[in-house]
Amino acid sequence: MVGAYRITVSNRYLKYEFTIRRNITVIKGNSATGKTTLIELIREYNEQEDSGIFIQSDKPCVVVYGRNWKEQLEKISGCIVFIDEGGRFTKSEEFSRAIQGTDNYYVIVSREKLDNLPFSIEEIYGIRENGRYNDLKSEYTLNEFYRIYGKNPEEEFKPEVVITEDTNAGYEFWRKICEKGKVPCEAAGGKSGILKKLQKYRTEEKYKLAIVDGAAFGSEMEMIMQYMRYYDERIKLYAPESFEYLILYSDIFPSKEVKKRLKETYRYADSKEYFSWERYYTKLLMEETKDTEKRYQKSHLNEYYLSDKNCAFILGAVPDNIKWN
Repeated sequence: MVGAYRITVSNRYLKYEFTIRRNITVIKGNSATGKTTLIELIREYNEQEDSGIFIQSDKPCVVVYGRNWKEQLEKISGCIVFIDEGGRFTKSEEFSRAIQGTDNYYVIVSREKLDNLPFSIEEIYGIRENGRYNDLKSEYTLNEFYRIYGKNPEEEFKPEVVITEDTNAGYEFWRKICEKGKVPCEAAGGKSGILKKLQKYRTEEKYKLAIVDGAAFGSEMEMIMQYMRYYDERIKLYAPESFEYLILYSDIFPSKEVKKRLKETYRYADSKEYFSWERYYTKLLMEETKDTEKRYQKSHLNEYYLSDKNCAFILGAVPDNIKWN
């Protein structure tokens, strides 16, 4: 499935309006914020005639639940699938395998750490009320989705330690940038290693920058943000979609078509082929550079990207408030 879908779910008293644009969306938040009510409305709409519930969506909205979740999924295609937090199976590797390569989008309500799923920082939402409204038939409360996490530091920040999620091409690039400023740069060996690396520097009064692939780092965000809030305020998180996205976004690739694919990835990254957009950007970069001096491979960074000119181009795609010198 590709595309972004505007969805409205309503009855006489409640209305939810939100947009789904990736294959995995996660809804978090405390009790009594309307998460389960949303799922119940969708389920009742599908199971009961004359329910008084209305759904506007270009794709069918369905609910998967209970012990037979896998059998239910096998019968579903081209749908937006909603799963309430009672569905503990969403934490399993079996669930991860079952949804990978399917022609659906998944909206998962969960307050737990779903480290088996590669979901984006940008697609973690809470639900909040946005006022009461009247129409000709009823008075209702409007609920909206809001992004829980921002992606990048907003104020000026000069790192004294840099930790990268990537151990390969991305790390090679950031290591070179850090060497110029004599800033230590360490690779975490994957998203689950970021927190351990940050904890290593907890007693040091240095400003730390963690660079992660925002397209698939969602499962780690709550733990990282809590650590930053309660234990070390000298940490900032920089989360471009991926290192490959950063290269494509830079002036190394002035192509309008490439920029369009970055801006409207939801139109191109088919959920059947790409479990996360991170994989889409890697394939796009490899295709754009095949049989050229720019040839890209994830395991080892082509020296082309380490020239002073191209390093400057890539850094030009990084927010200006991160200072390297």
